[in-house]
Amino acid sequence: MEPVLRKLVMGTQLRPRPPDTYAALLRELSAIGANVNQIAHNTNIKKAADRADIDEAARLIRQAWRLVKEAL
Repeated sequence: MEPVLRKLVMGTQLRPRPPDTYAALLRELSAIGANVNQIAHNTNIKKAADRADIDEAARLIRQAWRLVKEAL
């Protein structure tokens, strides 16, 4: 409690603790980012992108946006 009071006295603006769902969202976004990174890595190795790779990357990005919108 003392650090909180000290910050209040010093004029620091405190923000409320984010909801627990934010931690789950960050884990999901991290996993999606890793998947997109793997697709990009494989595409760079092959020097070409398959339609399936492009579709999967687009699906993952849409999923990430949906998760963010649901969290807000």
